[in-house]
Amino acid sequence: MDPAKETPIRFAVELQGAMLGRHQEEFSTARYAVEGLSAQVTELTNQLQSLRSEPTVIPSRFHSEPRINNPPCYSGQPTQCRAFLTQCEVFFSLQPATYAADRAKVAFVISLLSGRARDWGAAVWEMEAVFCEHFSLFKEMIKVFDRSVFGQEASRLLSSLRQGKRSAADYAIEFRTLAATCEWNEPALAVRFLEDLTEEVREEILSRDVPSSLDQMVELAIRLDNRFEGRRRARVPAIVLKNMEYGTKCNSSK
Repeated sequence: MDPAKETPIRFAVELQGAMLGRHQEEFSTARYAVEGLSAQVTELTNQLQSLRSEPTVIPSRFHSEPRINNPPCYSGQPTQCRAFLTQCEVFFSLQPATYAADRAKVAFVISLLSGRARDWGAAVWEMEAVFCEHFSLFKEMIKVFDRSVFGQEASRLLSSLRQGKRSAADYAIEFRTLAATCEWNEPALAVRFLEDLTEEVREEILSRDVPSSLDQMVELAIRLDNRFEGRRRARVPAIVLKNMEYGTKCNSSK
């Protein structure tokens, strides 16, 4: 073939080859792009199906909080300060959205104060004391009002406690209240409770298998005390009737 004619043909073939190579690269790029888009579509489809299968969760701020009564007012009684603050903390735990801020908690507690406690609360609020911004610090009001007994003082009162003329149930309430703040072990508390019962109830318990736990001792003592009290009440009408009959006989003999 004539070299002069061969050169244009070769150039055309090379040009076509270059164009085919470029088209091949573009095709490969487009294919990779399509594969990437396909993977994204698949992932979005899976996420959509997952969202459809999950229950709808309403944000906590839209949850309705239970309606509960406010804690009773506190007027500064020395033995009731801790119980009052505990009731307030329980109230806040049931109203977490309403009383999320510490200042709101402090304001609520002050609104429940009365008497000398209200005077103290108004004073610290007006002076903008630092603990009005932090409820954990505001609980320092315990240092001002609380005179609850703990440790050795509770043990001393527990040692001098007696059932006396009250019911075993009433005695058990006061006994358990003091026992919760002293450091006596379970057997010691059970023995102490037994020793301070009325003689009638104590002797009846000793005639049986004596319980080793305080709970069992209290339960048995209350049951026996109620039984003895029921017997005493049942005897009263019989005695009254007998006295009436005796009086009638005396009058008729005259």
